[in-house]
Amino acid sequence: MPSKIAARLRPVNFVFLTLFVFTSADQIAAQSKDVLDGAKREGQLVFYSGMPVPDAQAVLSALEKKHPFIKTTFYRATGPALVSRIQTEQRAGSHIWDVMNSTGFEPYVLLDQGYFAKHESGERKAFPEGHKDNEGFWATMYTTPMIVSYNTKLVSPGELPKDYADLSNPKWKGRLGLDASDFEWYANLRKIWGVDKAQKFLEGLRKQEVRLVQGRALLTELLSGGEIAVLVNNFLQNSIEAKRKGSPVEMLALDPVISAAGLVGINKSAPHPNAAKLFVDFVLSKEGQELIVKTDRSSVRKDVAGNPLDLIKNVRIVPSDLSLGKNYVQIRDEFRDLLGVK
Repeated sequence: MPSKIAARLRPVNFVFLTLFVFTSADQIAAQSKDVLDGAKREGQLVFYSGMPVPDAQAVLSALEKKHPFIKTTFYRATGPALVSRIQTEQRAGSHIWDVMNSTGFEPYVLLDQGYFAKHESGERKAFPEGHKDNEGFWATMYTTPMIVSYNTKLVSPGELPKDYADLSNPKWKGRLGLDASDFEWYANLRKIWGVDKAQKFLEGLRKQEVRLVQGRALLTELLSGGEIAVLVNNFLQNSIEAKRKGSPVEMLALDPVISAAGLVGINKSAPHPNAAKLFVDFVLSKEGQELIVKTDRSSVRKDVAGNPLDLIKNVRIVPSDLSLGKNYVQIRDEFRDLLGVK
């Protein structure tokens, strides 16, 4: 008897599942149409980011080509300056930006203070854990692997360090460089290695008389010019760009590679919320990510060709934990104290 009942129920369950699938598909289609119609009425998009103007413009121009009814405006600022502008506008009751993008711990401040709106883009499913949140507030527009760079004229293959601990070898004294604001990188090493090991590592760099300079772009120039032999922590894209220009620069991926999130998020008070959703959907799509990798930035999507991330795929890559940003001041002060940054 139970088997007969089960047999009668199976077709019913199948019909229910079929109805559910079609209903869900219809709902998604209706939502997509609502967003598209809303974006047509809005007709504008304001994008805040630290990306260089040519790179941002390439993405925005592609969006305008795909959706000709949207006219885009771009404002560029990096790190604290971008966060400060957004906070100042919010306090003044001025809602200008629709979408923002930035790397580092700075966006965490905005996330923590509730600046972002939820948007469960269908493209998020292509992004692995650690490169998006669970609630739908942000995803990784691009990821920025942090690797060692070295001058090939000053360092032979046989001299290369096998791990970070090798940088304490006396032969590197006075030959190393590091960004004086590498707080995010240090915070993640601290989480992975433990406090004691991470602190001893920075103390070792200080004993090596590591050259501390603000900005990896400048440090990459110093590396290219032979003023330092090894840049302890550099962005992968900087190494790629330097090599393309003919500089004697090569990359070395040591375990672990911390990869910073270039997150993208929508303003909860966006003046053009539907255009913002279209932009996020586009930039997270395969088409959008193919544009991103053309700027030497890395994508975490597996279906994107020419991805710089493939150059270091044989090493452990750990996405930066943005929640470490809640201890930003402590991490910053500890980093500076250990390295003697004034």
